[in-house]
Amino acid sequence: MRKVDHFLDRFFTPESVALVGATNNPYKMNFRILENLVNLHFKGRLYPVNPNADEILGLKAYAKLRDIPDTVDLVVSAVPAHRTMEIVRECHVVGARQLVIITGGFSEGGDDGEKLHREIAAFIMNNSIRLLGPNTLSPVNTANNLIVSFNPVQKLRRGNLSFAFQSGLYEPKINWLFSHFGISEILDMGNKMDINELDALEYFSRDPDSEVIAMHIESLHSNGRDFSRLLNEVTKEKPVIILKSGRTHAGSQAAASHTGSIAAENDMIFDSVIRQTGAVRAGNLDEFFDFAKAFSFLPLPEGKKIAIITLSGGEGVMATDSIEMNGLQLAHLGRNTYDKLKRIFPRWEIPLNPFDAGVCMEFHLADFMSFLDTLAAIPDDKEVSATIMQMPPNFSHFISSDQNATEKASRLYEEHYVRFISNMQSSGKPFAMWCTSMDRQEMELVEMVETHSLPVFQSSERAIKALSALYKYRRYRQRG
Repeated sequence: MRKVDHFLDRFFTPESVALVGATNNPYKMNFRILENLVNLHFKGRLYPVNPNADEILGLKAYAKLRDIPDTVDLVVSAVPAHRTMEIVRECHVVGARQLVIITGGFSEGGDDGEKLHREIAAFIMNNSIRLLGPNTLSPVNTANNLIVSFNPVQKLRRGNLSFAFQSGLYEPKINWLFSHFGISEILDMGNKMDINELDALEYFSRDPDSEVIAMHIESLHSNGRDFSRLLNEVTKEKPVIILKSGRTHAGSQAAASHTGSIAAENDMIFDSVIRQTGAVRAGNLDEFFDFAKAFSFLPLPEGKKIAIITLSGGEGVMATDSIEMNGLQLAHLGRNTYDKLKRIFPRWEIPLNPFDAGVCMEFHLADFMSFLDTLAAIPDDKEVSATIMQMPPNFSHFISSDQNATEKASRLYEEHYVRFISNMQSSGKPFAMWCTSMDRQEMELVEMVETHSLPVFQSSERAIKALSALYKYRRYRQRG
């Protein structure tokens, strides 16, 4: 496995992990942590620590860290806050230098918690222990199937996108994330007793597998000038998407309730810093994930001329409005493209952009896949920088509802759909879709489509805003 010259590499690539607080009780949250590591086949050695168990999930259990007959690279502590100092001291005794504290109740836990926070912080600093958390579920590395999570995780899908979070907001979404993104690593910094956003940015900037970086920050715990200086350097090579919450006084107070640290920085100043560095700022959680998906899946557009393919005229009008409102332009398609599309026109002339595929489809359902193949002429047009399309329906559900249809026919339709995606991407330009029905069947189709690195957005407006972010970032890189 590749190594990165940064201390966080030892958190992401441990050869051995000890879970303190492991349990055989499936109704306790800690059970899921070890279960995930076992079921997803973590590529390292696992040591459950519990003085009241001889074996957990088929693994020999140990009463104490000092009883483990091996060097422990990473200790994950999932015991209550009042017992955590004992585990920290034991890490020092056995020479474990990487520690994750899952438990909360420290700087956000009143006077006693704050006192304990200071005690642990002083101890790790004096004894060269690096600590992630407290109040964290992390790290995650899809390269070696390392995952720390309370949720039963179904799969790890590897990709080029790495997340850094400051809270557990991603944890309930963990299976959704792996269904819709290709992920390299996830780092939840929690309360940032030791490891903070500067450390995360340093590591991901050096990690070749982290081609796109997405960071959720509630408050800066590092030096603001150091962070902005590094951000300015990183964005010249890699896109960095930032969601900054705790932007208002009330938001800062809410952040303090679970991290114990009030965001002191002025949001207007923070926003100015972000703009100067070339990082992409997301205004909310939807934008954060939309931008992360776009930068992860799509190439940067060479221009701002967009082609729109809709299934209804009304959707085309809204998409056209959004194009102009986000600083982009409608592409003017050429005569060669017209000649190709003319074959699927209805019996009357229609505009090429936005192109109403819905009215055309009515006359070509008998040969639907050939109809979809013809649409590849649009992204191929030399005037088009990027294309967005309202998601075509999944007619395989109609096939499967026919009692005479076979499973083979349904699979064949899916193969044709994947071919359509490949055709629309063959120009090498950004191509994305947005949802049409948003029902359960379409969501299943979205998941299938996104496994082929084609992003699907909830609306045309969100797709266009993501394309605009890609275009603006390319302009920034060109100026640099």
